Amino acid sequence: MPLFLRASTRRRKRFLAWGLVCIGLAAALLALHRAREETWADLRLLIRAAADRHGLDPVLVEAVVEAESGGNTEAVSPAKAYGLMQVRLPTALDMAGRNVGIDELFDPRINLDLGCKYLRLMLDRYGGDRRLALMAYNAGPGNVDKWRKKSRDPDEILAKHAFGQTRAYVRRVLERTRELKEG
Repeated sequence: MPLFLRASTRRRKRFLAWGLVCIGLAAALLALHRAREETWADLRLLIRAAADRHGLDPVLVEAVVEAESGGNTEAVSPAKAYGLMQVRLPTALDMAGRNVGIDELFDPRINLDLGCKYLRLMLDRYGGDRRLALMAYNAGPGNVDKWRKKSRDPDEILAKHAFGQTRAYVRRVLERTRELKEG
């Protein structure tokens, strides 16, 4: 006779209750996963539109979004960077050419537009070199310019001069870009 049938009525009820709780949790997790997938599908449309407006590879922009916020439109970093592409207020002001409120940086369309505009600026500044542009996106162009005084080779800069967090960020974005292109 199965263990379940040999248990007392009280134990069977408890076992069934836990089973129902587990089924409910599994259903909730599945619904959350599906909602997240739908959210990414919607975000990809917005990413593609913003990338196209600024002449960027949408796969690169998606990888930046994943690395910066994980797709969370409400993300806020300790450095006070906001939204999908973790745009800081001074950068937003420069890119928009007008006053931008923090609440606007949580709007995916505005955030993607400003973040893409800044990424395009960094790519142009560094001759299209993605490694240098991503280092600048993460650590600021002032730091990249200092590192370039020590070496002109982007791989050497990344390996020897960039902050550890910046090094990991650039590798993560470039690896994710490759994965998205392959898959």
